[in-house]
Amino acid sequence: MSLPDEAYGRLLALRSGLRRFQRWSEQQAREAGLTAAQHQLLLAVRGHPDPRGPTIGEAADYLLLRHHSAIGLVDRAEEAGLVTRTRDQHDQRVIRLGLTPVGAVKLEALSALHLEELKRLAPHLPGTWEDLDPHQPPHGLPAGLRSPALDGTQRATRISIASVYDSGEAKRGDRVLVDRLWPRGIAKRDAPFSQWLKDVAPSTGLRKWYAHDPDRFDEFSRRYRAELAAMPAKEAFAALRTQADKGDVVLLTATRDVDHSAAKVLHQILISTPA
Repeated sequence: MSLPDEAYGRLLALRSGLRRFQRWSEQQAREAGLTAAQHQLLLAVRGHPDPRGPTIGEAADYLLLRHHSAIGLVDRAEEAGLVTRTRDQHDQRVIRLGLTPVGAVKLEALSALHLEELKRLAPHLPGTWEDLDPHQPPHGLPAGLRSPALDGTQRATRISIASVYDSGEAKRGDRVLVDRLWPRGIAKRDAPFSQWLKDVAPSTGLRKWYAHDPDRFDEFSRRYRAELAAMPAKEAFAALRTQADKGDVVLLTATRDVDHSAAKVLHQILISTPA
């Protein structure tokens, strides 16, 4: 079914408005003595939920930059007296970013301007995307292709975790191995699961750093969540979430301590992530 003519006008208004806002934002940053990238970096540091500050890798994710490009940006921001680098107290190999007093003052002034501008624009924004196509359900997908929206309680009853060595009778549903390595002692012909989704597993580097040390689980969980926001893990996680919305799923891991495993982190995210 074709879109109504007004849908194109609304999309044009939305995209044009976003571009104008971006140009306005870049101009405000220049007047504050910053580049647009530096402004975004300061916001990534201050807006990061961990009070210890983000790692360079996390800042790179916020800015959609490759790691080496983010390092260059941080180098220049540090030379300009905008950010600091400190070693994590729990892991000396991890570098965290913070704001200098100068960086904090510049960001606060810019943020106040941006919030005022957004407040001014707010009355005009909803009309640019509401009812783009009255014949389409929310999110723009045909009704037959959309997964039903589930709340946290529904997801919790559909998604479970277990050791791959447990009996398949214990938990019902599509059994998905979410480890990067094949479990020891299990022949492929006897695999007690129907799917191996290794792209959703933690990276080799993160897995080796964690070494299944429960004292590192909180930090492991935070780093793993950051990895799940990047490709190809992001795509694999989206597929897993779609599968969980359609029926019962059992997340399997060879880790004996399931409560301190990547599968546990996945389970926590899945039951709290909207469809």
